[in-house]
Amino acid sequence: MWDSEYDIQQKEFLSFLKLLSDNDLLDHVMVAGSWAEFVYSQTGLLSGFDASLKTLDMDFLIKNLRRPARPVSLEMLASSAGYDVDHDVLYETTKIITNNNLEIEFLINQLGRGNSPVLKTNLGVNAQALRHMQIALNNAVTVSLFGMSVTVPKPEAYVLHKMVINEDRTKTKAEKDKNAVLNLAPFLDVEVYEEIYNSLTKNEQRAVDAFIQKYGDPFKSDINLLISRAKETAMRQNEEDVPVIPTDLEIV
Repeated sequence: MWDSEYDIQQKEFLSFLKLLSDNDLLDHVMVAGSWAEFVYSQTGLLSGFDASLKTLDMDFLIKNLRRPARPVSLEMLASSAGYDVDHDVLYETTKIITNNNLEIEFLINQLGRGNSPVLKTNLGVNAQALRHMQIALNNAVTVSLFGMSVTVPKPEAYVLHKMVINEDRTKTKAEKDKNAVLNLAPFLDVEVYEEIYNSLTKNEQRAVDAFIQKYGDPFKSDINLLISRAKETAMRQNEEDVPVIPTDLEIV
């Protein structure tokens, strides 16, 4: 199944997906982080987009900490399959490590007033709890990747999430996220982008606006245009209380 055209990182990513799929667990997670970009490029979800992977980490977003209904131990399954299993020293989050030292970690949406940095899940892993992950969860798409049904955020949601959290990231990660937004911007569906932007909370929209103000001109032809049109649409909807979807916008 794994052809020689894939490098080591790609093979190990696909192998872990297969482990999840073989144990009927793939439906309970979403591919997050940079590997979502790989899925976009391999499935044709973004025609013409070519992912450039520069990370050794794999992040999986757990959709619901209480699913599956009958708890399993992904840690034990991974260990039996030859992976090393470790835990973060400070928070005890689960780390699954491949033979080539790729680290697999798990995320989950932080709900309401919750402030626990880590949550135990029915998948048998401890996941890092982060806010704003509902942007991805509420805007998911399932695609076929080598015969496996893989869930990823819609590319527009993926980009908006990166913009929302940018101010909270380290300098290195913020720069990496900015570059990801820049690379993906020309391939976005404008109407989908606007719909998701308008569904964000006011604070999240302000974070997106701050992202645009911070990075300015490099995004003028793509993201700035998207944002301005999305804001215009939101204003018209507030004034007229009817949905208005622009149809004449073309990304340059």
